[in-house]
Amino acid sequence: MSILKSLKLSDQTRAKSIAAPEVRRRAKLLTNIERQIKAAEAAIKGEFYAFTDFRYVTDAETGERTRKGVSVKVKQWWWKDIADKYFLCIKYGSKKLEFAKGKFAIEVGDQKNIIPTFEKIAEAVKDGELDDIIAGVAKFGRAIKK
Repeated sequence: MSILKSLKLSDQTRAKSIAAPEVRRRAKLLTNIERQIKAAEAAIKGEFYAFTDFRYVTDAETGERTRKGVSVKVKQWWWKDIADKYFLCIKYGSKKLEFAKGKFAIEVGDQKNIIPTFEKIAEAVKDGELDDIIAGVAKFGRAIKK
């Protein structure tokens, strides 16, 4: 029996298997919203939250590059104003999402409302309600030099 006949062949290509841009953008934003939820839970408890990311580090003695886990602080997307009201903004990369003309922030009131608000936004992202807003922010990425 031929080896090729024993294999299951497919017409799938790498380009077909990579997710659509909207799906990738949603996944990126959902990952960051989940980190914000964990950071908010820690802040309510009076604790600190950081996640582990992997970076390549060059050893000074040997010059060898190795992959190492590094603790990364999560920058909070929420803040408290002078009237003790909490607000939050949603960021895609370093850009704030503009929900309406000139409206970047969401008023949540008390600190206990931060997590439910993030969860509502996560549902909106999963349902594709923010796809147009994310696409508008994502198109201003780094320019590719030819």
